[in-house]
Amino acid sequence: MPGKKQDKIMVLFDKFNGNWDLRREVSVFGEILGNPTWVILPFVSTVEELAGTEIAECVRAEVKKESAVRETLSRVVSCAKRSFKQKTTESFVYGRKKFGICYALVSEGNVFGAIAACGLEKDMPSDMKKLFMSFTDVVIRQTRQEIELEELNKTVRPRAVALSTVHTVHRLMTATFDITELLPRIAHLTLQVTRANRCSIKMVDKKRKTLLPKVTVDLREKKAKLKKVQIGKYAPGKAVKQGIPIRGAKYLSAPMVDEDVIGAITIYDKTDGTEFNQFDEEIMKTLAEQAAIAIKNAQLYKEQADITISSIRCISHMLANRSSVTYSTEASFLKLINIVGPRLGLNESETKMLQYAAMLHDAGQISVPEKVLMKKGGLTGKEYSIIKRHPMKGASLLSKFKPLKPILPIIRYHHENFDGTGYPKGLKGRDIPLSARILAVISSFEAMITEKPYRKALSITDAIKELKRNKGKQFDPDIVDVLCDVVARKDVKRLIEKDISMNNKVT
Repeated sequence: MPGKKQDKIMVLFDKFNGNWDLRREVSVFGEILGNPTWVILPFVSTVEELAGTEIAECVRAEVKKESAVRETLSRVVSCAKRSFKQKTTESFVYGRKKFGICYALVSEGNVFGAIAACGLEKDMPSDMKKLFMSFTDVVIRQTRQEIELEELNKTVRPRAVALSTVHTVHRLMTATFDITELLPRIAHLTLQVTRANRCSIKMVDKKRKTLLPKVTVDLREKKAKLKKVQIGKYAPGKAVKQGIPIRGAKYLSAPMVDEDVIGAITIYDKTDGTEFNQFDEEIMKTLAEQAAIAIKNAQLYKEQADITISSIRCISHMLANRSSVTYSTEASFLKLINIVGPRLGLNESETKMLQYAAMLHDAGQISVPEKVLMKKGGLTGKEYSIIKRHPMKGASLLSKFKPLKPILPIIRYHHENFDGTGYPKGLKGRDIPLSARILAVISSFEAMITEKPYRKALSITDAIKELKRNKGKQFDPDIVDVLCDVVARKDVKRLIEKDISMNNKVT
């Protein structure tokens, strides 16, 4: 392998190794999986290369015969090779039913290492494997981007004149991760920096081998029509195909490059009537570089949001599979939140966080013995004390996952009562966070109309009566009134009845 390529792989491996230890999500995986031993190694192809590693130590702790140790390490090597070939997380067994998993670390088609977890009491579920692979791949991409950013800074540093401008441009462009807001902002800033009359941003459509217009800002009286461009034609198409800026007297197009060319920014007609020059080209190159990073960050942000949802669903399914007493997250109840939240003053982000909390609101029940959760009679004082701790336990578990930080107060306090008789803190009235008060009402309504192993479900009408009976005591009266109004809507009631019917069929 050529020296430079090998050096890049080693830099990527070292950077990834450092990044992995810093990720809080890793501790969440660890808690869910029973705190296994994580091992990150350069990619191995022989048993000898594993002999002095932490994997070998884990195996030796369970397997005493050296011949059996070598046989197990051979299976680990085979797992790593299969993982690279099939792009999957592979499992291995050793000792007395100890499990491990292995996943090859791949960047741009090159294997630069492998990550393994040893000491699992049972095999990792397939859904968790998919989530683990997605998370690991995101860390790889982020690590690669960090390295590329470091290399980019070395390149940009000599451009003293452009640097002061780009500093401001970069700061403004990275103020949003919403691609629909980001692209117009890039176009407007490009016009301001280059003093041009028109800016067009086109993105690559690889399937059709064309550039699709995404945003055009035109300050001229006679506006140009948006149109797609074949790669290789006109200034934007040539810039993308050749990977370099294309400049004419009245136009200048710079490719946006991040691993691959993702699009082009093209400007037309300087406001002072002069021609575009080499200085304009240098600034556009830098602008395009920063724009590519901003766009990729926005796309990565969306990927991370998708991973957050996947993590929530994974934890939710794990809890749901634990026992039938645990909550479900049917569409009707998420819709209730989506309607009730804004009516009570929640913005879009707060409503989304409340939906996340609804899916995980009793995550702390994973620490409660199932016999307590399933008990049909009254709870003893000791049992009730255990139950009262589960909101704090749930918040503590989820606190390791940074994207879920906004939902922690909801998780902690959704069992507080409006009159101060709830738990865990005995908060009262408006001292209870609004989102927690909303969830208390909606989750109680859900629980009442959902059949449990220890009791039958109430009808929607009886559940509403129960909510009204406890207004001002257990529940915020205003929230109860809003929920009752929403549930009375025909479309909402039909959806709830449909969910109830589907649950009955499943059970």
